[in-house]
Amino acid sequence: MEFFHKDSQSIKSLVELGVHGFFPLFEDHWQGTMEFSKKSLTGKEKVQAKKLFSRIAGHRGINRKKTIVMSMSEDERNLLARAFMKMVEMKILDSKPGLQ
Repeated sequence: MEFFHKDSQSIKSLVELGVHGFFPLFEDHWQGTMEFSKKSLTGKEKVQAKKLFSRIAGHRGINRKKTIVMSMSEDERNLLARAFMKMVEMKILDSKPGLQ
């Protein structure tokens, strides 16, 4: 499940960092307040998440990407975090099939 253009190396790199437990886009104090539900993203949420990722992918530096995330509403940030964590989860499961 990818919410970004396949050529977007910057998002792929962020997902790879997330696999190793490093989440540079999200502030530490946000992680305690974000709502992660176990239900899947709906079609509408996937489309919205793709738009949010395209906003981020348009910037080169991590500081600019972080500024975009900080400017989002709390609902947008939660959706972005849910979609991002889903991508990280899928990457982990793809690399370690024994976990499934």
